[in-house]
Amino acid sequence: MLQKLYIKDFILIEEVNLDFNNGFSVFTGETGAGKSIFIDCVSILIGERMNTSMIRNGTDKAIIQGTFDLTQSLREKLVANGYKDDQLVINREISVDGKSVTKLNGKNATVSFIRELMKDYVDIHCQHDNQYLLIDKYHLDLLDSYSQDDDDLQELKGLYADYHKLEKEYDDLLKNEYNEAQLDLLRYQLNEIEKLHLKEGEEEDIQQTLKLYTEQEKLQPSRDKHRDLLDHGILDNLYSFTKISSSLEEYDEIKGNVENINNAYYSLQDDYDAIVSYLGNDEMDVNTVDELNSRLFEIQRIKRKYSSSVKEIISKAEDIRKQLESVDNREEVLSQLRKRTEKAYELFEKKALVVRENRKKKAKELEKEIVRELGDLNLEKARFMVEFEETAAGAKGLDSIRFLISMNPGQPLRELSTVASGGELSRLMLGLKTIFSKLQGSRLVIFDEIDTGVSGYVAFNIGLKMHDISRSTQVFAVTHLASVAAHGDYHYHISKQDDGISTKTNVELLNAEDRIKEIAVLSTSGISEAALKAASELLEKAQSAHD
Repeated sequence: MLQKLYIKDFILIEEVNLDFNNGFSVFTGETGAGKSIFIDCVSILIGERMNTSMIRNGTDKAIIQGTFDLTQSLREKLVANGYKDDQLVINREISVDGKSVTKLNGKNATVSFIRELMKDYVDIHCQHDNQYLLIDKYHLDLLDSYSQDDDDLQELKGLYADYHKLEKEYDDLLKNEYNEAQLDLLRYQLNEIEKLHLKEGEEEDIQQTLKLYTEQEKLQPSRDKHRDLLDHGILDNLYSFTKISSSLEEYDEIKGNVENINNAYYSLQDDYDAIVSYLGNDEMDVNTVDELNSRLFEIQRIKRKYSSSVKEIISKAEDIRKQLESVDNREEVLSQLRKRTEKAYELFEKKALVVRENRKKKAKELEKEIVRELGDLNLEKARFMVEFEETAAGAKGLDSIRFLISMNPGQPLRELSTVASGGELSRLMLGLKTIFSKLQGSRLVIFDEIDTGVSGYVAFNIGLKMHDISRSTQVFAVTHLASVAAHGDYHYHISKQDDGISTKTNVELLNAEDRIKEIAVLSTSGISEAALKAASELLEKAQSAHD
């Protein structure tokens, strides 16, 4: 949901700071007061473009900031792209020089990333929008979301992936016919790689060994001096001391000192042995060094030739070996691969038919539910049908579907996008959104004056449907009808003030008394005693309809 909205110096708005709640919020006001400006601000927050014409006259820049609640998927996207996930605050600014700034949680962001992040978060519906609900290519996904057959759909997707992989391998092998020159090249490459008997990590081991030899060569003079001093000096003398020191141990006063010297001899002997072992006792083997350098050269040469690591070259050799084997046994390999592909398709097709039967069953339920929703909106004669056609195999199965509608008796069923009447289209869209909005995961649905051209019973039920949608997601509705406004949980009034020098728009959350006055004005353009009484009764009727 949209929790907070701050607007400064945007078109006619000087400065507003609004807090919103979940549920159904309605926005009313006189024509030209700027109700559409409010919708424009939300659109900009989710990625629409800003331009300098949006800056209020006499000011330097326009600012729009929105705070939204976080979903788990949004948290994951924020973290994956280097943003803090403790909040979701979007800030958009544009200056008179045309410079724009977009920030997400206080950090610079691109508009394209904001658009991608929020694409499923806010659903804005205006009367003449080309809505996704009308587009055939989305209808299968809509039906599947209604069916809630996730386990079968995931299994179907996996089975198709298995089949598609095998089909591609078969087609590639069928098309991949090598000439003799190509085969000779493959055989040469395989022989060249295999001849080296490459092993992962060998290069690093050789480099470490050569480094040690180099260190030994540098340390050889020092090593010899240490050996002479210890072998024929310190260690010899200490050893001689240990031999004659036994007679000194009978003197308690120095017994401990004698033991310390004896212990020091054995400790020093151990350390000396470790040093000699590390530095080596023998002369450096020049032949071994030459062999290691030669091996290292060959490894690095083949790495340069194939522009690959040792691991990748080993993998390449395995791929070449398989290619050559497939050529040598082409017919047999093709036969086996074809059988595996056919088996994979059988499993996919079996699951696709199960999914189709479930879709058809759910399609009948959906048809009845949509007709019922449209009947509540004074479209009792409407007919709705989900049309199935078989299509090529894909991750979603073997089905292509589209939604068809007939608004009036005698009219044939046609695609939803052919609905001509603006009022009928708005009611159709509202009926569809009543069903699908809670399934699609939108956190905010906005209706911008979709109730144009209706009144009375239909208008009342439009408001009721909007409130029904607000049970699962936050809903905003810009309306000019009292029967719709009366259904709101919260009522905002948008007004315009003109002091003769400048014009500005204000947005105010109405209290109970002012709300009755506004509903009276919407109904009768006045606040007579009779109008206020009728408005109070309408508000009570609408609110009681939600129970």
